[in-house]
Amino acid sequence: FAENHMAMPVIKGTKTSGERFPGAVETFCIESMMQDRKALQAGTSHYLGQNFSKSCNIRFQDEGGTLQYAHTTSWGVSTRLIGGMIMTHADDDGLIAPPRLAPQHAVIIPIYKDDAGRAEVLAYCKTLQQELLAKNFHGRQLVVTIDDRDLRGGEKMWGWIKKGV
Repeated sequence: FAENHMAMPVIKGTKTSGERFPGAVETFCIESMMQDRKALQAGTSHYLGQNFSKSCNIRFQDEGGTLQYAHTTSWGVSTRLIGGMIMTHADDDGLIAPPRLAPQHAVIIPIYKDDAGRAEVLAYCKTLQQELLAKNFHGRQLVVTIDDRDLRGGEKMWGWIKKGV
């Protein structure tokens, strides 16, 4: 998910016994390098074996009818992973969300000299929008907006940059 959807390269690994979650049999992690050249532990998963199920009496009945202690896990991917995505894809202008997660893929900002050229430019923008809407990206239709608000081009651009498009 981190690599395929969040476009965030990660290194998969196993924690040493000293770094392992207390009580875990094994701890697995994904680490990602951030723009500031610091590594982020973007996610962890812990195989707890039967350690916690025995102390908490978590059991199940197997096919033969015998009560067995459950093998348990614990997962730690949440705000850290989201923070890592932001640190990977953001700069001083803001965040540009990876295409598979982005609510908006492209914005077409018409630029025209006068009202006479407006109709021609907008017609071309609509044609371009339809061509883009006909495309799919990993099974998802592109989301493309034409920003024909009565604002200066730079003002529109900065507004969309702040929104991460």
